[in-house]
Amino acid sequence: MAGGKIQKKRHGGGAGGGGGGGGGGARLQGGIPFEKSKGQHILRNPALVDSIVEKAGLKPTDTVLEIGPGTGNLTKRLLQAGVKAVVAVELDPRMVLELNRRFQGDPLASRLKFPDPFSG
Repeated sequence: MAGGKIQKKRHGGGAGGGGGGGGGGARLQGGIPFEKSKGQHILRNPALVDSIVEKAGLKPTDTVLEIGPGTGNLTKRLLQAGVKAVVAVELDPRMVLELNRRFQGDPLASRLKFPDPFSG
């Protein structure tokens, strides 16, 4: 029996990358694997989200364009800040499904737009 502790390793970049046959840096957020190698980084720190919104100096007349909203942590806070609308452009269909699930039945969703980035 090979015992021992399971160690959480940080992805440090560099060569070597691990020898597995799979994920290429896949991580989970809300059960959804995401790929840092594809530029996916999920903003999870509530203090950082609040700081971003505070420093943005948003007004109720502002429409915010959010590129890559991911699971919607910043999106939700932007809407809670009272902006006119958030236009969230997400390329990953899994994340779009997660955003739709997250905002389903939420009154904030009336001010959230998901344009199809692949439509002409």
